[in-house]
Amino acid sequence: MLFPTSTPLKASTSTIHRPNYVTAEADLILNSDLVMCRKQAGIAIGRLCDKCDGKCPVCDSYVRPTTLVRICDECSFGNYQNKCVVCGGEGISDAFYCFECTRLEKDRDGCPKIINLGSSRTDLFCEFFHTYLR
Repeated sequence: MLFPTSTPLKASTSTIHRPNYVTAEADLILNSDLVMCRKQAGIAIGRLCDKCDGKCPVCDSYVRPTTLVRICDECSFGNYQNKCVVCGGEGISDAFYCFECTRLEKDRDGCPKIINLGSSRTDLFCEFFHTYLR
């Protein structure tokens, strides 16, 4: 999804404003160390916790939920059942892709569940072991 912002252009006599588009995937780009599962989606429905409720799992936008999120069998089995596809919390509502991700067919890329913790938590975990194992 694109959000317009305006950037002034220099003209000979006046300033002209031209829209400069920023993608809605900026949040995911900022957290680029997060990896999605992307396996073949099964029949299980993705869930979202109360903190992530209404958010598209691909682009993090809150507008026009359209297509129901399907996740793979591995991400919906055992302890992972009814967990949030974005943060891993307790899922309370069904997850939906936004209209723009559906239109761009990002809903067909596979399972959108985030499977790693990210570098900040990994670094904290390693720091903990380096501190207490010496």
